[in-house]
Amino acid sequence: MTDEIVVSAYEEKDREECIRLLAATFPGTSDEATFKWRFESVGRLDPIILCAKHQGKVVSFNSWIPWEFTYGKRRYLGYQSGESATHAEYRGKGIFKNVIRRADQVALQRGIDFFFGFPNPISYHSFIKSGYRPVETYRYTLRLLHPFRMRKTFGTRGGARHFEDAVLIQDDRITPTVNRAYGKWRHDDNPKDYEVIEYEEDGNHAVFVLQRNIRKGIPEALLLDFQLTNYNEMFVERAFRYIDAAYSRRACYIRTFFNENTDKGRTLRKYFPIQVKRKYQVLIVKNISDALDSNIIFNANNWDLMPHCVDWL
Repeated sequence: MTDEIVVSAYEEKDREECIRLLAATFPGTSDEATFKWRFESVGRLDPIILCAKHQGKVVSFNSWIPWEFTYGKRRYLGYQSGESATHAEYRGKGIFKNVIRRADQVALQRGIDFFFGFPNPISYHSFIKSGYRPVETYRYTLRLLHPFRMRKTFGTRGGARHFEDAVLIQDDRITPTVNRAYGKWRHDDNPKDYEVIEYEEDGNHAVFVLQRNIRKGIPEALLLDFQLTNYNEMFVERAFRYIDAAYSRRACYIRTFFNENTDKGRTLRKYFPIQVKRKYQVLIVKNISDALDSNIIFNANNWDLMPHCVDWL
């Protein structure tokens, strides 16, 4: 049967089959709305979607979506391996691995610098066998909230406009580009429900992007992104007090991950002291253009990432 499998680029006629396959594989989290957001957003670079077909039917596919990064004053184009699915009857036959490998040719044609991703345990080994390398394991950390803290009146809530000025970039780290266009796509237009909160003080801004979830019956807040214009200790402390007041009666804790070897990570470490050993994300990378030297791109210390970089969170 595997000899009859054909791997080819996604076409518009494959849309309904891909959506059905995703919905069956990830019920409740993947549907037409999430498909449209990832792959059909206006103004975004085209995604890469490769399909494996048997007798004309889509039985497996993988997708990569574009992300801009900066390092040393230069911009780099990375594509994240995101939503993928394989029909249950076709798993374990090496089909998914063949789909992944075919993407290298597309990446070279488009001038993509690297692939990256945060695979689940089922697909992890297929990526590793296809040339991806594990760079870092990001373990989640917690900030416990006081349930009886008085709530305050909040000054500013809204959307992507808060990313206009609230960005500090560390030049010697591989950092995802965050601006108004990115914020609109990632948070405002996303079918998932996010809350963007800004804390402002004396012209300084801190922007928090959070998502409230119920995890094993316990309400939590996931801190997807944290951008700021000043690392002043008192300013950051008051910004977190502001967030604590916003979520103290809505969640038991705030959860996130970050690289402790960055300016942002060192700042966050003080406010997220509890590490969760069993909950983590593994960053994998495949270098394509060699624009970033291997000593840079495969060095875990060089990545400044948070959960917002995981597109399915």
